[in-house]
Amino acid sequence: MHGTYELINSGNQPLQNIQVRVPGAEAFRHSAFVAQWNGKSIEAKTAEAAKATNLGDTIELGFNEPWAVKQKRTLTLDYDLFTGFHLGSYLAVSESTFFVFPESWAPELSPPKHFFGTGGVPPKKWTLLVRVPSGFLVHASGTSGKQKAIGNERLYSFLQQRGDSAPFAAGGNYVEKEVSANGQKVLFWTLKPVDADTAKRTADAVASRVHYYDAQYGTPTGGDHSIRLLECITATKDFGCGALPGTIFVQQAWIARGLNDQEFLDDIKFELGYTWFGGESRVRFDESPLPMDAVAPYAGWEAQANELGGNARAFRIQNLIADFDKHSADCKEKVALPLAAGEHSCSYSLAWTKSVLFFFSLEDKIGRGPFHKALKSVIQDRRDRDFALEDLISAMESETQETQGQFVRQWLKHSGIPDEFRARYSKVASSIANSEMNPVKEPHP
Repeated sequence: MHGTYELINSGNQPLQNIQVRVPGAEAFRHSAFVAQWNGKSIEAKTAEAAKATNLGDTIELGFNEPWAVKQKRTLTLDYDLFTGFHLGSYLAVSESTFFVFPESWAPELSPPKHFFGTGGVPPKKWTLLVRVPSGFLVHASGTSGKQKAIGNERLYSFLQQRGDSAPFAAGGNYVEKEVSANGQKVLFWTLKPVDADTAKRTADAVASRVHYYDAQYGTPTGGDHSIRLLECITATKDFGCGALPGTIFVQQAWIARGLNDQEFLDDIKFELGYTWFGGESRVRFDESPLPMDAVAPYAGWEAQANELGGNARAFRIQNLIADFDKHSADCKEKVALPLAAGEHSCSYSLAWTKSVLFFFSLEDKIGRGPFHKALKSVIQDRRDRDFALEDLISAMESETQETQGQFVRQWLKHSGIPDEFRARYSKVASSIANSEMNPVKEPHP
């Protein structure tokens, strides 16, 4: 990572140092952190190491002489990164592919620690450059710009503006196949060409779900509304791929099976929900990731149930309840919400399932239409920002003109699933064994 910053001390007093948050050394950072101030090396020491509730290490940069008021200076930061995971952020690199999630790679300048200290906010526009081996395709946040060949490498340029998704990048030595389906452009980036009929069938399924999400939650921002399916090579066997805005990572197991079965189509449509709830708006993983990180899977399963019709929604809910009860037998911990950051005990999986059921219960409480309008309002109001449970409660109260706090607290304080909700769906329990719905997915990173 190489970053260049043109800075000015816009305050009313000289500064002897500033702080910057960078990826945690334990999770991501491989090499020594190097900083230069107007071309000269300056001291960089760790002020606070990353913890379970902190996305990165805080580094203090000390100046050789005070930074005077109104004085312009150039700061450069350099460090190497390696594959890792921390608080919902991912970074993975193989010989053929790579992906870097928001907040897993980039520095973040902090304002001075004074009572009225300000600064550190990214400019209205800045450029993200991604340098890769020649032949690699790259997708990143922002607006794609010029490309430049540099020997046996290629430099991609992406203009970042306020309101864009948080910075990310992904790419690899891919072959591209573009398919248009019902007005939606779907790009397949795979290591080997994908069959034309398979690509068309997959693109049709993706387009159908995109149009549904658009209708329910609004169209994502940005000029390029293409959906990309990227073949994912993970660094380790147990390392997941997740999803990025407008981007679905396809496991190699699906590629090997030919992208032909319904389970694969269900999976990619499910992951697509993270473009709206995770790309447009984000969850603070260093605070309380659950229940809000489960909005995306709720949206995926609600869309699937709407598509199947009949008792599909009730079947899905009872399937989730059965999964919760099955795992509860092996975990005696209290399943509390909101879930604290960095929690990795056996209760995490239970809390994740309970969170999805919580959103289905909110839909029951105020109705599908008002609830989806509330979710849409959260996305529209919190574009490119973090959203929390309080934002959703406020949006629901705005839609219904009724307070929702008491109902929400009933779910948060209950150690399991409220009896009234269980009773409502108990009558479909006997039908679960005959249901053909796909099983509950493991919690998304």
